[in-house]
Parts: sequence; C-alpha cells; structure tokens
Amino acid sequence: MTINEERQLGLAKSAALAFFETRTAIPKIYIDADWNGQRVDVLAIDRDGIGDVHAVLLFLRQYTEDGRLDLDAEFRMVSKLIDRFASVPANYKYIAAVDINHKHPIALFRVDGSLLERLFSPNFIGRIGLLHITAVGDEKPETFYRLGAQRFRATIAKLADDYVQHHEADWEIRA
Repeated sequence: MTINEERQLGLAKSAALAFFETRTAIPKIYIDADWNGQRVDVLAIDRDGIGDVHAVLLFLRQYTEDGRLDLDAEFRMVSKLIDRFASVPANYKYIAAVDINHKHPIALFRVDGSLLERLFSPNFIGRIGLLHITAVGDEKPETFYRLGAQRFRATIAKLADDYVQHHEADWEIRA
C-alpha cells in the first residue's frame, strides 16, 4: 500500500468515525481496535460504552487501468470480510468500500446475488450493512449509507464493559 493510500484510508476511518458520531448516542469510538482478538477498523460502543457495539471493516476498491471497477477483486474482498465478521462479536456490523482515486468515475458500492444473501447471519437475525466512503484527494471524505445493518444477536455486555475500562477511546464526549 502506498503512503497516499494509507493517508486516504486514514481519512476514510475518520469519516466512518464521524458517521457513528452522528448516529449513536454518546459513543466511545475506537480506530484500529483489537476487539476480542480481531482487528476492527472502526469500533463504536454506544451510550458511553454500555450500549450497542458497532464494528466496521474497510477495504480499498480496485480499478483497472482503463478506469473500470474490478468486480472480481471486489467480490473476493467482500466475501473475505463477510467471513471475518463471523468471528467478530457486535450488535451491528458494516463493510465499508473506500474509493480514493480521482482518476475515474466512482462506481456505486453494492452487492448482488450470493453475496447479498451472505450478508445475513445464518439464523437470519442480523444483516451486515454497507457503507461507501469517498476519500478523494484533498476533498472532505463522505460516507454514504448503502444498505442498513440489522441487529445481530450478541451477548457482549461484559466484553464491551471490559474493553471500555482498558482502552482509551479515540473519540468520545467528555462531560
């Protein structure tokens, strides 16, 4: 990954943080969190650390030399992230596609067919949501909510309590 890609990915993580800042009540938000032995790009714990847990995994979208979205690479990456989420305990889970290149038109992030079905948990209680983040050049990154996440069954109150006690949030409301 180039330094520019790392910088833009950092901006995308900040954009995801801002997304949860406006959609949760008094969140504690962590970037590059080690959550239950899994690396999560953005982790938000609602209600000052005692509420729902939101987890985000990001990936950089790949385009061909002639500017077309590499659909095969995207299918493989989304599939891999769906598999990773099987071991990430969270009430809400999101996959975020990140566009950082201004040399081509940005393609809408969406999934179809078999991947769409795999977004649901095996017991159909919970669905992974989709975010699309554009972090192009010096423009302010934007986050688009492409598919709503549905609440997963997760018994994680003790895990969240322990995490909040032992990790300093990257963003929180201080009273």
